[in-house]
Amino acid sequence: MKQRALKTLKPIAILMAVGFIYTIIYNIIGFGIPCPIHLIFHIYCGGCGVSRMFIHLLHLQFYEAFSSNCVLFCMLPIALILYIRHCYVYILYGQKELNKLERILTWTALVVLLIFTVVRNIYPIDILVP
Repeated sequence: MKQRALKTLKPIAILMAVGFIYTIIYNIIGFGIPCPIHLIFHIYCGGCGVSRMFIHLLHLQFYEAFSSNCVLFCMLPIALILYIRHCYVYILYGQKELNKLERILTWTALVVLLIFTVVRNIYPIDILVP
């Protein structure tokens, strides 16, 4: 169980460290990572605005975070709850596979992001464009 906990917490710690460093660099320089899909194809993907969304969340600027990527902003609490539950089950019982509900929610989230990508590029509404 201890090994599974370390195996689970290590990537989370690395991701948090990278996010912390990125936030510092972003706040000092003001330069963020550009979206490669937007640079190449000149369309907004479902993830465009996520970096700014997390920066705004760290500053407790919820309206700005919502404006950066409204769909992922709304999905974030559910995704965090499911991820924490999945890690908990893995650490205690060693179960890596997603259960049926987690698989359904994952595929639903991917479909919603795909629809959001199409809609945000067809109808340039200000709230949909990061």
